[in-house]
Amino acid sequence: MQKKGKIITDISVMIAGMAGDGVLFTGNVLAKILKRQGWEISTYRDFPSNIRGEPTNYTIRASLEKIYGRGDDIDVFMAFDCDAIFKHAKSMAEGGILLCDGEDIVAPSPSKSKATTYHRFPLRKLALGSFGKEIFKNMIALGALFYILDLDFHIIEQIISEAFLKRKGKEVVRKNIQAIHLGCEQAKELISPEERHSLTRREDYNRLLLSGDEAIAFGALAAGCRFFAAYPICPATEIWQWLAVYLPRFNGLVVQTEDEIAALNMALGASYAGARAMTSTSGPGASLMMEGFSLAGMAEIPIVVAHVQRVGPSTGMPTKTEQSDLNQWIYGSHGDFPRIVLSPGTVEECFEFTIKAFNLAEKYQCPVILLTEQDYGHNFRSANKFDLSKVKIERGKLLSQEKLISINDFKRYKFTPDGVSPRALPGMKNGLHMVESNEHNERGYRNEDPENRIRMMQKRMKKLRSASKDLISPKIWGKKDGEIGIIGVGSTFGPIQEAITLLEKNGIRAKYLQMRTLWPFPSKKVEEFIETCKETFVVENNFSGQLSMLLKSQVRMSFDARNILKYSSQAFRPQEISEQIQKAL
Repeated sequence: MQKKGKIITDISVMIAGMAGDGVLFTGNVLAKILKRQGWEISTYRDFPSNIRGEPTNYTIRASLEKIYGRGDDIDVFMAFDCDAIFKHAKSMAEGGILLCDGEDIVAPSPSKSKATTYHRFPLRKLALGSFGKEIFKNMIALGALFYILDLDFHIIEQIISEAFLKRKGKEVVRKNIQAIHLGCEQAKELISPEERHSLTRREDYNRLLLSGDEAIAFGALAAGCRFFAAYPICPATEIWQWLAVYLPRFNGLVVQTEDEIAALNMALGASYAGARAMTSTSGPGASLMMEGFSLAGMAEIPIVVAHVQRVGPSTGMPTKTEQSDLNQWIYGSHGDFPRIVLSPGTVEECFEFTIKAFNLAEKYQCPVILLTEQDYGHNFRSANKFDLSKVKIERGKLLSQEKLISINDFKRYKFTPDGVSPRALPGMKNGLHMVESNEHNERGYRNEDPENRIRMMQKRMKKLRSASKDLISPKIWGKKDGEIGIIGVGSTFGPIQEAITLLEKNGIRAKYLQMRTLWPFPSKKVEEFIETCKETFVVENNFSGQLSMLLKSQVRMSFDARNILKYSSQAFRPQEISEQIQKAL
């Protein structure tokens, strides 16, 4: 954030309290307001897996430039309890402002907070006194933020009406807007005009504000997905919640299953019948899917699985982010069979890669995994509207009835040069074939002959080589001639990008290789990148360095990559990456 008296180009606002205080709703409303005022938005929602009673915070970052993640500091802090202040005070920026609902708690000492101003703001007292209900405290808080940030009140009224009018009526809308006015008036009495962080206003240009989960769901719809089966599991549930609303409008079906075993198997059945089908899951659910995953490999059934990673093992921390399931999908299940693993690094890529996943699944008749994580699954980013005119549907060697009529001896698992066999749907004339989980011959009938086994294995695995031309290559960012190389995947995209800027300010030229296809591993591209680097760092959100181990196992050269790991359940901040690199050099 720029100092007072200058134009603000980047600002972070944190709202914190306990689960049940309305922190997430308040943050969502503020993010929408700032987006409609023309700012680029990136949110970070840090909430517990229980419904009420544990610490929750929501950071909304707004910038006049494109951003992909949270920043290093907090500029404005609205706390529903002062415990949150003591927990997050160290993240306050110089010149920041703190507001806290806690009249009997001593303000943080200067050693604990760099903020220049601190105000006790009696949210609960104001809500009970004016409305007789504590629930209005979050709207009063929003009113105070409206004053501090000099927001457009017309936009606030618009968003509150959208949130409550249809569900709760005009009276609820009126009271919430009244509460916002009250918060604004109280803030005027406490906060001087010099303390305000007035934000400029620009045209919104009809951009989107959505999470990675929503972008994946939107991508699935655009790709022609018409069957989706899943069991609720955080942080992937929002994918099927979105599709449950919109897929039926396009003659699609969403099924909530009894478990993840049923989810994948139902999706496989729908795909076998000809529908573009998908499921979603996270760590424990993926473990249950492994048998069905192998079935997809043996039966050569196209399927897309969106896996949103969270903290493990076991139930772990269901609402926190981590990147510790790479090995699960690259090496998981039993036996050798082709699979493709894609990892988007932006909301736009969540949409684009989902469409690509469906095309790859049908073109190469294998499972395709979209591997993302809670940071992108649950958090919102602003994005330009997706260009649906660029969406192309590729169904591979799926035969039409007209084509099948001309085939006298259809072989579902025919040996072909590229490993991909012709595919017919059940009930098509001349397309009769057997599909089962055992090893089989070209017609699908069980066959345990060693020579047949060798040929079938080679046929299936040949698909990975054939698919190489269609896979999403790694992308290089930053200083192309930089000697310091950084490799990362998924949601580390944003903090790595900003870390490169911080390093440049300290005279260090760095570049970043964004891994976008994890399997089949793009060995040659990675080797070419490493060869141009004096030092290489691998940034990832896990304890064991799974991406680093994957790199070392797949590149045909000796290199020493230094790991930058974080496994606290929190996403990286840019400064954490830049500081560790500077210390290592």
